[in-house]
Amino acid sequence: MLITENITQKSIDFLKAKGLKYKTVQAIENPHKLENDERNFKLMFTKLHIFELYEYDKVVYIDADMLVCNNIEELFNHDDLSAVVAGGLYPGHESWIDFNAGFLVVEPNEDRFNKLIKSISELPSKDGGDQGFLNVYYSNWPTNKQLHLDHRFNVPSGYIDEYCRLPDYYFEYKRRSLRTNIAVIHYWGKYKPWEIDLKILKRKSDIKWEQSLILWWDVFEKTINDSHPNLLA
Repeated sequence: MLITENITQKSIDFLKAKGLKYKTVQAIENPHKLENDERNFKLMFTKLHIFELYEYDKVVYIDADMLVCNNIEELFNHDDLSAVVAGGLYPGHESWIDFNAGFLVVEPNEDRFNKLIKSISELPSKDGGDQGFLNVYYSNWPTNKQLHLDHRFNVPSGYIDEYCRLPDYYFEYKRRSLRTNIAVIHYWGKYKPWEIDLKILKRKSDIKWEQSLILWWDVFEKTINDSHPNLLA
């Protein structure tokens, strides 16, 4: 796990208690001027440090606002910069071609990392953040179909009800039992599960988006209580 110096000691203690490896990296400030930073793009370029993890041959990068629901080990057999056009199956998004940078298969490389760092102040960004920058840097990605992962590896939680109306997707979380073929749920957008009070969610709801939020909270609370019960105090 990549962390920056502003992470609290309580959170670091949790990582140690879970036996998770972590690496402290220097934050990379967004070189683009942001008049409105509602999406918290100021330090998003810090993500580029994944290309600097030279101790690994291959990395499957997962954003902190994602939840893995099924085995994803097969991704280590996929090529460098494999990703998903996340949200591309949502009605009206058929023209989307860019990859979502929240979930990436990466082969760290020193030369590329240095070029990326040099380019952040030279290249534009489509969205003002790291994702828009990476899609400009890898402008040929849309036509390289072998790098396009199945959508089940990056399903936006807000679209999960629409996805489950398609023949190839199913998701249900009731009575603390999960049934799904979705590999990774992405809680993208302005509001995150940890900003939504579990008490206002209805466990018997048939809305899959609501079920996905309850799932996140259940996983979170079980993970904390099993290894570090005082962290929530």
